[in-house]
Amino acid sequence: MKKQFVIGIMLIVLSTPLGYMSLNLLYANQNLSEGEFKPMLNGFIYSYMISGILIFILGILNKRKYE
Repeated sequence: MKKQFVIGIMLIVLSTPLGYMSLNLLYANQNLSEGEFKPMLNGFIYSYMISGILIFILGILNKRKYE
């Protein structure tokens, strides 16, 4: 249970660097203009944040279940 809390918070905190790394990894060979880069980067960041929130909520639900 505690692992899910920590993993969820870490994923939320590290969502911006993970978004940059994912975008640079997937689109390394393509020249993205400024108009394309920002929306795609925001999409990656938000997807990592949502994943972190869901993992954190699972930790809360599991903690309540076992109390």
